Amino acid sequence: MKLLKYFLFALFLQTTVMGQTQLPAWQKGLLDIHFISTGRGNAAFYLLPDGASLLVDMGELPLNNDGRGSPAVPDSSKSAAQWVADYIHHFHPLGNQAVLDYVLITHYHGDHMGSAREARRTHPEGQYKLFGITELGSIVPMRKLIDRGYDHPLDFREAAKEPRSSSMRGLGQFEDYWKFIEYQKKTNGLIYEKFRVGSVTQFHLINGREEFADFTIKNLFANGDVAGISDTTVAMRKFKKGEQVDENNLSCGIKISYGKFDFYTGGDIPGIGHTGGCDFFSMESYAAPVIGQVDVATLNHHGNRDSQNEYFVRTLQPRVWIGQSWTVRHPGEEVVRRITSRFVYPGERDLFTNFLHPANQTFLGNMAEEHYQSISGHIVLRVQAKGETYDIYILDDKTTERTVVKQFNYKSR
Repeated sequence: MKLLKYFLFALFLQTTVMGQTQLPAWQKGLLDIHFISTGRGNAAFYLLPDGASLLVDMGELPLNNDGRGSPAVPDSSKSAAQWVADYIHHFHPLGNQAVLDYVLITHYHGDHMGSAREARRTHPEGQYKLFGITELGSIVPMRKLIDRGYDHPLDFREAAKEPRSSSMRGLGQFEDYWKFIEYQKKTNGLIYEKFRVGSVTQFHLINGREEFADFTIKNLFANGDVAGISDTTVAMRKFKKGEQVDENNLSCGIKISYGKFDFYTGGDIPGIGHTGGCDFFSMESYAAPVIGQVDVATLNHHGNRDSQNEYFVRTLQPRVWIGQSWTVRHPGEEVVRRITSRFVYPGERDLFTNFLHPANQTFLGNMAEEHYQSISGHIVLRVQAKGETYDIYILDDKTTERTVVKQFNYKSR
């Protein structure tokens, strides 16, 4: 009994500092997904059940000074990459010795990989500019970096030279990105791979495959290629070789399954046609069947107005929607109407976002009040062992203490 009391007291001390609750430390068997709030773009840090780590995206856009965007959080004293590194060191079991086992860049846009315009320094040895992913990788070691590749549907290195290429906007930051990869390969043993559509082994557990046999990460789509529903082959190819396509369409998407629990995230794929209706030939429409029903989903394209078509929403039917947002455009009113409508799918659903602009909050009115459980902060999704239940924690993003502000509990389907 004394030993139990001592353990509970020690746990209390571990999770409470000066009256403020700390996120209980990750333990083996838990799946943690941290949607990190920087005000500059997407960055999500995953701790898998065996302790393997994954980072999905490392966005860093220029600071917005026109009132339409989020302020840098917790402040602008560090770059977004430096704050993400600080966050990883805070929550990784190895602390300041943290290593990222996997890094996935969903597509080549600044809010997902960083912008060279934000570079404050150049790596002294690698001679690449430090921004977003290249800066983070120079602070936190990375074992494997995966992206969509550069050879489909266009040869990226050639297409980026074309002035008319709206999605490439010149070589610029990509030359630094490739310099970073080559330097890290030669110097620190980084492994670079192209995202393999349909694979369930490219992102695998490192220390507990047999113990956590009910855990998988399936590669759903990339470059317009979509995996089969029940197998690991490419079932459909949307874009032809040599076709010029907007970069968002080429995003990589994954589905995580852990026992009863399912989670989806898919970069910036669109789903709405030019006139505002559901586009049944869009990436969302092609991807929806292979995703299926999930418990938690991130909003495609941050909830911009070209995303979350009705067919896609009806197919996934998540209990929880998570928005990685930082501007007044995130999310669009019609998007919120679709994802909260009981006519699209039945049952309760809760919305969370890193940042809901005050003007957008006012505009959304009752919809925001009724459905948003949190409109600011770091969002942590914690799935309990075997995926029976999961929790959402909201952490304060205004300080480096990152204390728990709210907690929500859910049962998997």
